[in-house]
Amino acid sequence: MKIKRLGRALPALLLLALASPLAAVRTVRGGSTHEPVSMDPARVWDDTSSFYVANIFDTLVRLDPRTLGIEPSLATRWENGDNGRSWTFHLRRNVRFHDGTTFDADAVVFSFQRQMDPANARRKEEFPLFHEILNFLKEVRKLDAYQVRFTLSEPFFPFLPSLTADCAAIVSPAAVKKSGAAFARRPVGTGPFKLRSWQRNKRLVLEANPDYWRGRPVIDEFIDIIEPQAELLGKHFEEGRIDMLSTYSISKMASYRKQDWVHICSKPLFSVTYLVLNAARPLLRSRNLRRALSHAWDPRALKLVFQDHVLPIHSLLPPGLAGDGGAVPPLAFSLARARELLKKEGWNAESQLEMLVRRDEGLFFQLLSMYARNLKQVGVKLKLTRLDPEEYLRRVTAGDYDLAYSSWIADFPDPDSMLYPLLSEKLQLQGFATAASSGRKDLLQRLIGARRESDAQKRLAAYREIDRAFVSDGLILPIYQAKSIILFNRKIGSIQPNSLGKLLLFDLQAP
Repeated sequence: MKIKRLGRALPALLLLALASPLAAVRTVRGGSTHEPVSMDPARVWDDTSSFYVANIFDTLVRLDPRTLGIEPSLATRWENGDNGRSWTFHLRRNVRFHDGTTFDADAVVFSFQRQMDPANARRKEEFPLFHEILNFLKEVRKLDAYQVRFTLSEPFFPFLPSLTADCAAIVSPAAVKKSGAAFARRPVGTGPFKLRSWQRNKRLVLEANPDYWRGRPVIDEFIDIIEPQAELLGKHFEEGRIDMLSTYSISKMASYRKQDWVHICSKPLFSVTYLVLNAARPLLRSRNLRRALSHAWDPRALKLVFQDHVLPIHSLLPPGLAGDGGAVPPLAFSLARARELLKKEGWNAESQLEMLVRRDEGLFFQLLSMYARNLKQVGVKLKLTRLDPEEYLRRVTAGDYDLAYSSWIADFPDPDSMLYPLLSEKLQLQGFATAASSGRKDLLQRLIGARRESDAQKRLAAYREIDRAFVSDGLILPIYQAKSIILFNRKIGSIQPNSLGKLLLFDLQAP
């Protein structure tokens, strides 16, 4: 099962095998259907790349793996002032990058400045997420060797959680200067693992950082074999050559559940897969028409296609995320209500809407075909156009669609990370379906206002109202919340990713 995502895709499709704890070198063996696109935190966009960045680099603050609360990391403490516009961080001493250079205030300033300044001489390519997550950063200034101050252009009260995102990882200035654009394949951080080798489309090897400031990892090395045939990797799991599996065939899950040696771990993610109803298109400018299309969606179809591997959702704020959308009334499945709204709008039954679908989406195409049949019953023709990934990207970038889809998983545990990207014109230009073309500047201003609100309860209430507006106006139709499902051999113990889909090798424990 593979799910696409806006910004950073849903969790890395990794197959892991844990070597015997009696071996001289304790090895985790993995298999991925795709290799990472980049290991430069500033350029991370896909799931596999995010996995490597999370294990090679550290951020100033980190998330507690159980509660997702903020904990010290490369910063030991911090203060904020000027109504949330100023943040001062006191840095951890005696930390070194993998290349032996010292972590200090200069490294923090360098890591952020190269993304903040478009004229930076070391900016060779676009950094896709920094200006979506940290676009309010005005200055990062060194106060002394182990103290830095961040100045924001406006208050942003999810600032601490946002510093746990991939693009906020601290890089080695010396390594970036030495490697240039090649840093994407020669990453150097302060994290628990460092890259030993990368053979393109063959295998990658991480080795433990023996001087890691939190202590040496219990795993000595991680070997990831690139194998595009997921079926072959699944066979290795069944044969006992792989001990842990996170990409799988739903059709085989029933047999896996019957095996005593297989343990299945399931975790709902802070993610939403949704349809975008392009309000810029002539046929979809009407709110009533968009609401009619929403009423035609039957969430019971999820069980038929995905069984229990996804969860129905009516909100853009998944349950479990602070300020989740439990208060948002769903546009319930009702063909009668859909017909009523269409009649009110004088819908012409001869008109046709087009929805773009990537050609490699098998199960999702089945789901959309069921949705199209519902629409046909109320007099709406929905043409599902299957496209190669490149053509899909081109047409979505150009806004040349009536309906399209995307998935989003939070980059940090706050409602802002789920809602703010949905009005991003830059992400639309990257080829991801958002509601930016709707022209809803009012929603954007409300989002900006929520970011500035210092009262936590008022801020969460504002996010709920914004969520309600997206859904009730039919701009975006939430479809489902994904789960991270991991199968592993009981002999290695249990491993659980967090709700952001992060799988941290440092947290793996011996059985």
